[in-house]
Amino acid sequence: SMEMDFVLILHNVTRWVVLVLAVYALVRMYTGLFRSSEFSESDRKSLSWFAISLDIQLLLGLVLYFGNGWASTLGNMGSTMSQSAVRFFAVEHITLMVVALILAHLAVVFVRRVPDPARKFRRGAIFITLAAVAIFFAIPWPWSGEIGRPFIRLAEAFMLWLV
Repeated sequence: SMEMDFVLILHNVTRWVVLVLAVYALVRMYTGLFRSSEFSESDRKSLSWFAISLDIQLLLGLVLYFGNGWASTLGNMGSTMSQSAVRFFAVEHITLMVVALILAHLAVVFVRRVPDPARKFRRGAIFITLAAVAIFFAIPWPWSGEIGRPFIRLAEAFMLWLV
């Protein structure tokens, strides 16, 4: 449907926001760690904005998950697990992304709980790195064979705009 196409385009665009915010948070955490800096409000916000971007992405993903029928594939796990593309979107993608979201939120919480700046940066770096790794493996990159998706859905966005 046109609504699901629009949500899919938003989900694709938001992927880039998530990745940019992940890189920004990683740069802030590792820079602070290696320079022995004070943990600033900007450092804290980098973690929060990354976690919030994942929250938004999860909401869009859940609309797609239920709206496009991926959730219904869980009723026949044998069939779902035997088809790599179906397994990826119905199980692996959502599981890894939820893990990444949890790790991002744990970074925010665990950084808040320690007073020492070095420990704040270390905790932030560990959890955001783990979240970024999970995200990297959960994205259906164009080179990922049958599960691959385009970097940017410009053609679809343009066609939707024409309609």
